[in-house]
Amino acid sequence: MLEIRLLSSSSTCPAFNPLQVLMLSHLLSYPPFGAQFYFLTQFFLYLALALAFPICAAVLSSVTWYTPASLELFFSVDSANIARNTSSSKEFREQTIVDLLRRKVPSLFRPDAGFSSVSWLPNGHAQTIYTSVADLTKIDIVQYERTLIRVPDGGTLALDMAPSLSSRPRQANEPVLLVTHGLTGGSHESYVRAALARLTNPPGLRFRAVVMNSRGCNQSPVTSPKLYHAGTTDDIRHTVLWIAHTFPGSPIYGLGFSLGANALTKYAGEEGDACPLTALASVANVWDFVRGSHAIERGSLFNRLIYNNILGGSLRALLLSHAHAFLSPSSSSPALTAADIERLAEPRVLSLRQYDALVTCQLYGFASPDDYYARISSAHFLPRVRVPILALNAADDPIAGASAAPVREALVSPWVVLGRTAGGGHLGWFERGKSGGVERWYVRPVSEFLRALCEYDPALRPRVVPTAERDTEGFVRQVGRADVGFREVDPAQVMEAAKGLLGWRAGPCAGGRSGADGPRG
Repeated sequence: MLEIRLLSSSSTCPAFNPLQVLMLSHLLSYPPFGAQFYFLTQFFLYLALALAFPICAAVLSSVTWYTPASLELFFSVDSANIARNTSSSKEFREQTIVDLLRRKVPSLFRPDAGFSSVSWLPNGHAQTIYTSVADLTKIDIVQYERTLIRVPDGGTLALDMAPSLSSRPRQANEPVLLVTHGLTGGSHESYVRAALARLTNPPGLRFRAVVMNSRGCNQSPVTSPKLYHAGTTDDIRHTVLWIAHTFPGSPIYGLGFSLGANALTKYAGEEGDACPLTALASVANVWDFVRGSHAIERGSLFNRLIYNNILGGSLRALLLSHAHAFLSPSSSSPALTAADIERLAEPRVLSLRQYDALVTCQLYGFASPDDYYARISSAHFLPRVRVPILALNAADDPIAGASAAPVREALVSPWVVLGRTAGGGHLGWFERGKSGGVERWYVRPVSEFLRALCEYDPALRPRVVPTAERDTEGFVRQVGRADVGFREVDPAQVMEAAKGLLGWRAGPCAGGRSGADGPRG
């Protein structure tokens, strides 16, 4: 295993947030002199925006302007009844999910519950942009231990664990939290660390967290001509099998953010009664990608010109940084050619739909971007979920759109509790904390929800644990699913094999990344 830690912004390891990615992607089609001139004009434009933001924030913070607490809850009147596995008393041996949360999640159910934005981030755009421009690398420090696993299709997944086994040895039946991040993100993201800093350390329940970095993200190596998309669930299956094998007897919980929340919820729906997860929390899930694409492409001018191109540019930068995996002579991928990658790099800016048409549809066999958006939307899988889910969305989320939250599905599903705040943006939810500093609101309800389920220890059904067997190649494969499995690999060997290839850097940066987080789907 490779032990890593989040690096400060003074690190020599280069990092780009999505705004920088968008600037750099503009330059791809410019000749040298034109690129220099364009870069200078864009530099001064972004400098002006960067200076204007803190000035406006300072002015707004001096005005008594507070967003009132606002929260809507949606759940079925026929909430699922769950029994406990064990109990030291006869009290609450069986109750509904909603009744349990009423007692244990005051951040959602007390009379004054709600989210109140800090005065200088009064809307969804401000909340979302602050996530990108703020330096949040000095807070919520989490140290990870990285494990690389090779999966049956030849790809490699980077799993970041906190706390490490060296700092806290494995404990019998300890709860393990599987975390999935947003678009082009990773374990380093501030929205991930904000939750894990509370969930993995005293006085919390001290979960053992395992962050699954999507292929190519957070400096994880790409060893096959395949990345990931918003509906990828087999990589979750590989990771769940690794967790079950590494921590036998431990209950597994889930926490997903944005695109990762969509994949995790979709996975739970696909598995149905056989889902190995005990419960999961979904934060800023897009839910319906058809509606989400409409919000970005037909929404405000800001949505169309900024978010749309940032998201597409981020995905393009990720793929181009791993182009070697698709252009290698040993690559077996028939979907992407050198000409395809040249066409991808050609436009100054690239929208999300353009990227999906050029790359996602070709790599994964979707007929069109609309076909892709419809088939991977987790809202369609919600009726098949059979584990407790807490879902949190903001009505002013500019990425997911105002109508993203699956209200109708939540009202009929006995397993879902949906909370929708008026404000918060996309992965923001910045509010004034009790100590006077800025905190993220969603951390409290998510922590209370996971604590409530973990302490209650629900007996939803006989605990489903994927059974595995080791084959002659050293792979641990799931019985009945030969395509699901893993084999731990030596990070040094992977780094040596990838040395000199763009997108994987050996040395102290391996597994961590500095820099600001950006708006990601």
